[in-house]
Amino acid sequence: MAIKKLFKAPNNISLKGSLHLPGDKSIGIRSLIILSQSYGISNVSNISDGEDVQTALANIKKLKITVQKTGPSDYKIFGLGIGFKPFKGTLNFNNSGTTLRLLTGLLSTSPVEAKLIGDASLSKRPIRIISLMEKFFASFSPKNKDYLPIKLIGYGDAVQNDISITKPSAQIISACILAGMNAHGLTSITAPNTARDHTERMLKYLKYPIQIKNHGKMKTIKIMGKQFLSAEKNYIVPGDPSSAAFIIVLGALTKNSSVTLHNILLNEKRIGFLKVLKKMGANIQIKNKKIKFGESVGDIEVKSSMLRGVSLSAEIIPSIIDEIPILMVAAAFADGKSYFPNLDELKIKESDRLAAMEINLKKVGVSLTRTSNSLTILGLDEDFYSNKVAIVDSFKDHRIAMSFAVMAMASKKKIHIKDFDCARVSYPNFLSDIEKIRNKSFKQIIVGLDGPVSSGKTSVAKYAANKLQNSLFLDSGLLYRFLAKKQLQQKQKKINVSKLITIAKKISLNDLKSSGLHKQNINLLVSKIAKIPQIRKALLPVQRKIIFNTSFQNVFVCGRDINSKVAQNADLKIYIDAPLKMRATRRYLELKKINPAITFEEVLKTVKMRDFNDKSRSHSPLIKTKDSILINNTGSNIRTTFVKLQRLIRKVQSN
Repeated sequence: MAIKKLFKAPNNISLKGSLHLPGDKSIGIRSLIILSQSYGISNVSNISDGEDVQTALANIKKLKITVQKTGPSDYKIFGLGIGFKPFKGTLNFNNSGTTLRLLTGLLSTSPVEAKLIGDASLSKRPIRIISLMEKFFASFSPKNKDYLPIKLIGYGDAVQNDISITKPSAQIISACILAGMNAHGLTSITAPNTARDHTERMLKYLKYPIQIKNHGKMKTIKIMGKQFLSAEKNYIVPGDPSSAAFIIVLGALTKNSSVTLHNILLNEKRIGFLKVLKKMGANIQIKNKKIKFGESVGDIEVKSSMLRGVSLSAEIIPSIIDEIPILMVAAAFADGKSYFPNLDELKIKESDRLAAMEINLKKVGVSLTRTSNSLTILGLDEDFYSNKVAIVDSFKDHRIAMSFAVMAMASKKKIHIKDFDCARVSYPNFLSDIEKIRNKSFKQIIVGLDGPVSSGKTSVAKYAANKLQNSLFLDSGLLYRFLAKKQLQQKQKKINVSKLITIAKKISLNDLKSSGLHKQNINLLVSKIAKIPQIRKALLPVQRKIIFNTSFQNVFVCGRDINSKVAQNADLKIYIDAPLKMRATRRYLELKKINPAITFEEVLKTVKMRDFNDKSRSHSPLIKTKDSILINNTGSNIRTTFVKLQRLIRKVQSN
């Protein structure tokens, strides 16, 4: 069996700058199809070179519409009026469900005889409009089949219809609108008003006789058939918000990021995902909003953000259905759980996206629960912070592929993606666009330093953080010392585990600056507290939140299980050690300043006991991991050890 090519996504990037994104896929396809029905010559700009839009272009050419390419993303369309001329042959829709359904609406009411085919993915998705097109006297064979390949015989003298649609699908509604536009008389369509309305807006802008009336959760569309449709001299397709969603989420999740996306489509039924992200706490602003060609457009600015979990309503799902995969990635990084209901429609996209997201999120280390049509994301679990490679399958679905590329780029998780090339379907320049705005001046490095008590790891880490600009120092041992101090303040012999866990979940960096954390009574208690599995488990997300969410360029974190447990995917792992008596001497000289009566023998005994407790505990014992570099800190000059560390940092940064 041949091994599928894997794409290794880059890690932990930062974004800075601005982009003009490729034209919206949905509007691009509609502009090609609808303007092919106009009377005259139309010019369309910013047409995406994604495979779906190019599929629409290839098919209207095959249907005897002349189209000329006049620029990198510009086309001239020679419209012949409403309805296609007689045609007999095969039309290949590749992976484009939008092109299939919209064109089928016009084909069903035109004198054509066509075999409709698609790729393996599209052939597994129901066409869903055959029974509606049969009302216009189109015929399909074989009978009672709702999947490609299928044969269509259109009826060129179709007449008006009254159609009722219960599913909030823009593609189904658009197919019926286009069929009605090519039928004699007034066709009336009742449909949910939550569906996207690009077809209606485009026809209204082009002054075609179409009326839309909203009533409650439904709308009635009335369209007069066989009327004059004017050509458009210069139609500019706005930037694709569905493509923008990947850049926006990446900008929100990555550190020190600030991105502006220009001239993006802001149709209310297409930017539900922005409302969701804002509800999650994303720093997003919309500027320069205006109406162009019947659609709202503007600039979107996004900056690094701390996200929180969100519970979505069933009603909002239709308006964000394409963005659900990338929103699930955002939810994985959020503080708190997120609930996604009403996901049946997700099962019949380019892949079963609900199953694909469930499978792949679990593979990368995201905790979740699934029902038949909902998903609850609980957050990043233990496996996400391991240094194991996660191989995910795109299922040849462009949105799945790009979603997991974003997850890798926003973290240190090593993710390899099967069949990433499918991203070309909607966003061929996804990677090159990200490279254009990649902030190459910011490359964060996380350095984990493990080692036994008084090995000098804390002093070295603190010294390095002071010497190197834009650095954070975290001594993870201080979290346990802070809890030991809280336990002593309670003046109870028995350790109150549940109370300490409650305190642990709220510890901040400021708490670690608390006075007296190195007193001898805390020294005697801290190893006992550090041995308690429930407390260690409670402190894990606290430590990781500080380490992985900080915007500092250099992060130095030291402890006794940093590299083996807390930050297994640190960029550089160091194990600092020194002989027992040397470590005890260091500790003695340090403590004597606080307590002049203390003896060396007391300290030596304490250090021996700490070593035993740290190395023998069942939960996260002190070990030197295989990928940690040993530094013997036996000298009296800390600068010597720092120079060794600095060389290793530069080596990692140069890779």
